[in-house]
Amino acid sequence: MLLKDRVLEQWNSRLVWFRVQACGALVATLLLTGGYAAAQISSDTTTTASADTPASVTADAKATSTDANLPDAPSASNSYSNSLAGSLGNAVRVIGQDEWHFVKAPFHKKALIWDGLFLGATGVLIANDESVLYQVPVSWHSTSRDISDYCTYGTAAVAGGIYFTGLITKNEQAQEVGIRTAEATADSVIMYGIAKAIFQRQRPYSGVGEGNFFAGNWTNGSFPSGHAMFTWTIASAVANQYHSIPLDILLYGAASTVSVTRVTAGQHFPSDVFVGSIVGFLIGHYVAHKPESGFPIRSEGRLDRVRNAVLQHVTIAGY
Repeated sequence: MLLKDRVLEQWNSRLVWFRVQACGALVATLLLTGGYAAAQISSDTTTTASADTPASVTADAKATSTDANLPDAPSASNSYSNSLAGSLGNAVRVIGQDEWHFVKAPFHKKALIWDGLFLGATGVLIANDESVLYQVPVSWHSTSRDISDYCTYGTAAVAGGIYFTGLITKNEQAQEVGIRTAEATADSVIMYGIAKAIFQRQRPYSGVGEGNFFAGNWTNGSFPSGHAMFTWTIASAVANQYHSIPLDILLYGAASTVSVTRVTAGQHFPSDVFVGSIVGFLIGHYVAHKPESGFPIRSEGRLDRVRNAVLQHVTIAGY
């Protein structure tokens, strides 16, 4: 009965985490496309205004023209729809370029030495996975699982807080950090899903408990660790843009805690978290140091300017 309860508990936990992954990918994509759409609307409006307004138009004529154009809601809606569609296409293009880079990177000549070290370390860990994992007392599992969840969500909250603070204060650096972190997270989710589907490793305490690869466990694979991969991606993306020692300690400390507690929680083998941590760090590092993220920061768009113009012309009765 206890074994049955444990299996049900792990299965429910995996279902919840799968939904979190899907939501994370959706939020990251919306963050990228939303910021790009707003910037694109602003750019298109500015260009149109410059081309259509003659130099001889007086200030009174400009004011009249502005009032006449305010009711043109369908035009603004069409512009937003077109920009959103273009943003989605741009998101697919940029993420696709990132994924292609990750596929090619290990085959570069200068990367071969690092490839060998990485594969060697992974092989040693896989050979010792069982002996290390099963030395952890079962009584640690529940607390460790909670700690890993809190650290993962907390790291994501720090990145999200930086981005939204940038929107409120119009801090371009904070917005850029948020945009690049969202891009890196989307990259990480895709790489994680592909790796899990390919390696199909059994979870600890499932099957015969040996963590066999290619065992048909493609929906709930153990290799690599998603918690470790996503947390290290976010930590690396943010830390490599801010270069703040206190922030580095906070983010990398949380990511390291996640890597350790996923093992002590009995959710992953040591090699799972090692690979997830390394790959996550490299994804965040790459996106943080790209010359351009491919997604411009959010700026005041046409809809914002229309709203502000309307408010300037609205007279409240009695005032």
